Parts: sequence; structure tokens; C-alpha cells
Amino acid sequence: MTNASAYRIAFDAYLARLVAGLEARDDVTGLVLAGSTADRGRVDEWSDHDFLVVADSEANAERMRRELDWLPDAERIVLRPREGVHGLKVVYDDGHVLEFAVFAPGELSLAIANAYEVAIDRGGITETMRDAARKPRPGHEATVRDRAELFLALLLIGVGRHRRGEVLTAGQFVRSHALAHLIALHRAVSAERPEQTARLDDLDGYRRLELVHPQFAAAAAAAIETDPESAARALLALAESGPVGADARWPHEGARTVRTRLGWNAVDAH
Repeated sequence: MTNASAYRIAFDAYLARLVAGLEARDDVTGLVLAGSTADRGRVDEWSDHDFLVVADSEANAERMRRELDWLPDAERIVLRPREGVHGLKVVYDDGHVLEFAVFAPGELSLAIANAYEVAIDRGGITETMRDAARKPRPGHEATVRDRAELFLALLLIGVGRHRRGEVLTAGQFVRSHALAHLIALHRAVSAERPEQTARLDDLDGYRRLELVHPQFAAAAAAAIETDPESAARALLALAESGPVGADARWPHEGARTVRTRLGWNAVDAH
């Protein structure tokens, strides 16, 4: 048996115990599996168990967030940080990770979903998740032009902070904020076949990008391994030399302004 097969067996066994335990509870009205826990064809040794639980009252929901004895092998939990009002991350002593949220009645509508599977439905769960899957994705309302201009503005701000000596915030602006817009831009202007789009995560643009756009992902990864200004310059060159810069909505004048203000010569462009 391969390591991958052994992990998949263990993953499925844990999930079966989780579902059985929640099915036996009168105070649970719903269980929704999410991410690779729903799309189990992508499970590997680094996959977490992702799920949403719906309790029959706010009091029971909060109790389930605070008292984790309902989880399989609860005595082996070593980390259990709260994440927002509803969510938790749980880590077991072998490194196994859970990411989940517990909702009170009526709160499941707050969820946003892509891949999901309803494992327990004691009233309205399937319909609510169907509506959740139709919600617009965060950030998808931004136009290509807006994203391009935000990308350029964030590079300029980030490099300015780097030159001021604020290296940490500069890195955040360039390697995180600006890069997120560049990734979204690349996806928006690249021709993706339906099967490619299905492999990507429409809630987190960074996820599985290497599988569909490997050259772009490798170039972006190499760029952000450098200092913030070098990273910014490399990301701008990456944008201008690919489908983003070739798109009619790319703000050429804005890009020239950024280069001029930062004293970058035009060698990096095209």
C-alpha cells in the first residue's frame, strides 16, 4: 500500500467517525463537507478535514465551539484556536488538521461555498447550500481595469515604504496585496478550458494555480523570494510581458508613471 493510499484510508475513516458521531446527536441539524473533504478525489497527505456544522440553537452552537468532546479523538487535540465568531482550526498530536465552523439556526446562509457535500440535512440545509454556492465570489465584482490599476498603485506604495525602511509592510503590499490582484488579472485574461477552471479555487486565487498556469506561478513565486523592491519590479515585468500587459485594458500610462516615479528604466518592459 502506498503512503497516498494509506492516508486516503485514514482520511475516510476519520470522516466516517465524524459523520456518525454527529448523526447520533439530537442537537445537530446539519453537516456540510467542504473543500477536499467534499471533493475527495483531491485528497492527499496534506488535506485537512473541512466542514460546517449546524446546531439547533445558538446556545448549543456556542457550546460545540467551546467544548470539542464531540470530535473523534478529542483527547489528542493540541491546538484549537477560534477563528472569527463561528470558526475553529484544530490540530491533533499527529499534525492532522480540521477547519470548521459551527452555525446556529439561520446562520448557514453566511457561508460561501464552491465544492460541498451535504452529509446531514434535518431541514433546509441542502437549499441553503445551493444558494450559498450561487453567491458572487469575494472580489469578483472588481473589473480588469480596476484590478490592473490597484496592482500598479500597490506596487508603488509598497516600494515607497521599502525605501522608507518599512520592510515588513512593504513586503505585505508587494508579495500579498499586489500579487493577489496580479493573479486575478492573469486568470481573467487567460483562456482557460472548463476543466482547467474547475481545478482552480474560486474562493482563493492562490490555490492550485501551479496546476493550470505553471509558468506564471513559477515566475511569480521566484519574484516574491526577493526583497520587496526587486519583487515589485519582477512582478511588473511579469505582468507586462504576458497576457495581462497585452490586454487592451492594461493601463500603459499608469505603468509608465510608476516606472518613472521609482526610477526604473524600461528594460524590464516587454
